[in-house]
Amino acid sequence: MSTVPRSGTWFLRYAISFLCHLDRGGRIDDRLTQRTFGDPSGPPFDFESFRGGPLFNVHGTLPDDRLFIGHTVCPGFTPADVNWWARTPFHVPGYDYFHEGMNYHYTPIDLATHRYTPVHVRALERSASRGRSRPIVLVYRNPLDQAVSYFRYSQNHKDATYNSVNGRPLAAVTLRQYLLDSALPSYAKQFISFQALAERYPTQVRLVPYERLMARPVDVLALILDHLSGAPRMWPALADAVWLARSEHMKAIERELGRSLDGTRIARGSHISQVSPGRPDVRLDDRTRTEAIAFLDRLGLDIGLFEWPLAKQAATAA
Repeated sequence: MSTVPRSGTWFLRYAISFLCHLDRGGRIDDRLTQRTFGDPSGPPFDFESFRGGPLFNVHGTLPDDRLFIGHTVCPGFTPADVNWWARTPFHVPGYDYFHEGMNYHYTPIDLATHRYTPVHVRALERSASRGRSRPIVLVYRNPLDQAVSYFRYSQNHKDATYNSVNGRPLAAVTLRQYLLDSALPSYAKQFISFQALAERYPTQVRLVPYERLMARPVDVLALILDHLSGAPRMWPALADAVWLARSEHMKAIERELGRSLDGTRIARGSHISQVSPGRPDVRLDDRTRTEAIAFLDRLGLDIGLFEWPLAKQAATAA
């Protein structure tokens, strides 16, 4: 399961991890309501050792033993199919985990008795290119909201790789510059790989708008899990897992730990952000929106797959 950065990655990691823990007879104490979920005599969730993957041991919850939840180009995608793809770099690392030269023999894994496990990337690519891989999901936010969110995220990041661009701090870069020169090309490069594979293998690759996930998290996550399972089924602990993964509760856990759960925040700031999908950003004027959509259209992205902010929808309808 891949996500476009700033499209619910950590929510999915928490919710699915909580679901697996509850399915295995564990317990999770709600820090805000003091209610216990799961088996009261079961083991508590180990937040101290939780690293957020990118792999998760999902044995007992999904048919497969391991699930990837992170950012990557769609396995099986052929860059030569898109003429601009190879010459367009990602503006920061992290968009394409499986092709960034990591040590895939020792891939971090959570919810397992061991801390690392191998991933055979070439085998993953071969099976996906032939339509024989395990189910694939992309969760994606509309590109304008994603760019604004990533702009804010990167400004507060502790690593200069993220909080600057071309040697300039992001505080000195306009949102329009960031959008057209950095954010949209990277977004398009990742997204079009899934768009292409979904067109080729529609039953294997599913595209899920982040806005729908945020509007109906239990229902949409159930559909995602059904796809990953290969058939619809009941998820009795899912509503509890989603409730426990709510932003206020995750912030309470970070306060208890005295650190950010994802390790990226400056000082002890939280990496949890409250989102309002579909709410337009005042810095995105009509001209910038029009340019952005035209840019993505020229690159071959299916504009109809995105759930645009309400202001744009209203303007288009008018």
